[in-house]
Amino acid sequence: MVRLYTIGMESVSVSVLLLPAMLLSWELFRRNMPAIRKGMLLVFAVYLCGVYSATGLPDASNFIFRPRLQLVPVLGVLKDTPQYLMDSLLNILMMIPFGILAPLLWRKLRSVKRMAAAGFCFSLAIELMQMFSGRLTDVDDLITNTLGAVIGCLIARLLYRHIAIAHGLHDPSRQEDIMGLPGMMLLCASAMFWILPLGGRLM
Repeated sequence: MVRLYTIGMESVSVSVLLLPAMLLSWELFRRNMPAIRKGMLLVFAVYLCGVYSATGLPDASNFIFRPRLQLVPVLGVLKDTPQYLMDSLLNILMMIPFGILAPLLWRKLRSVKRMAAAGFCFSLAIELMQMFSGRLTDVDDLITNTLGAVIGCLIARLLYRHIAIAHGLHDPSRQEDIMGLPGMMLLCASAMFWILPLGGRLM
């Protein structure tokens, strides 16, 4: 419960500055963006910040190379089976929103294969960054996170006609966001890295 509170507070402290900056940039450069797309991008940004907080990415106040590696798959199940299963379930659940929102926002990610690749790359980036925060870099996290993204993508396919088409999210006449998914991930990671220490001092 305490951890959930911490994740929420860290996400809020970053979002207070990040979301207005995103809205201002859209007002200056993308005034024709549908309101529902703006809202979904803002939700996605808050979600990414929450994932970064939950996974313990480093920030400017604790950035130091101290790797802890677990490169043998399913080894943890032999040490503590209930905890391993719980962690695996949480990793899957954490990535389902990623698999749902990303395909709805970027039509090229509607393919399950592309979504699996995107989920894997996102998880890999997190695992590599955890080497600078003292968290465990675990190959099982790559597997379960990718699985969660794929499950989310399958759910997104069911929602596509009701949300994306109905609200013009994938209108071919509309230009998708310049930075796309990689840019969103980098933007939110940078915000967490630089803003989080400042937010911690102010709150």
